[in-house]
Amino acid sequence: MFFQTIFVAMLALLLGLAVCFAGFRLFVILLPIWAFFAGFGVTAQAIQDLFGGGFLATVASWAFALVVAILFAVAAYFFYYAAVVLLAAIVGYEIGGGIVAALGMSSGFLHFIVGLVLALALSVAVVFFNLPRVFIIVLTALAGAEMIMTGVLLALNRVSLSDLQWGDVGAFLRSSWFWGLAYLAIAGAGVAVQLLLPHAYSMKPYWEDQGTFEAPTPETSHLPAAPAPTYPSDTSGPEVPAT
Repeated sequence: MFFQTIFVAMLALLLGLAVCFAGFRLFVILLPIWAFFAGFGVTAQAIQDLFGGGFLATVASWAFALVVAILFAVAAYFFYYAAVVLLAAIVGYEIGGGIVAALGMSSGFLHFIVGLVLALALSVAVVFFNLPRVFIIVLTALAGAEMIMTGVLLALNRVSLSDLQWGDVGAFLRSSWFWGLAYLAIAGAGVAVQLLLPHAYSMKPYWEDQGTFEAPTPETSHLPAAPAPTYPSDTSGPEVPAT
């Protein structure tokens, strides 16, 4: 269990640092990876909330969580629009469930409903306001800070792997509200760093159809247009005598 905890803590910490401070710049490669792990955890958490039992206590919960995680990762990799909506939904579910857990409510169904409501609210906001860059920076900072806090507290033995049944946010909020303030501080730092980084460090996605959202890439440089080719006039015809 010790080595499992250390492995999960290091994985969460490293991925969290990348997502928190470079999520917008490396959106193309980071979001599918994050979507896989986050989708797996959220699905397992939702199954427990709805049907009870232990966290990942059955083979069926493992199998279903794995299938959903793969679907999330594929959708996030091939469809930019889906990646943004999934990011908003997963962050919303984690924060909603975390608030319920922090209030000491042990009802799994309530945990699921509140998380689902906030997930839908953030997803609708992303689509309605059509502000991909702002939302991506804020949401990746929140998602990365969540993983950083989880990794640090796992390594310090302040939370256990079993506590993750409440979600990443719920795990450290149940431990202390102080960790909630630390979470917001790290997320704020992630937003500031991402806003200050120059656009030139963004990765360009390989797909062309971005729907209504604007791709998270730097502005295309405006190079001077190439001069139109000129052709010599045809003077081989007969001369017309001047009159």
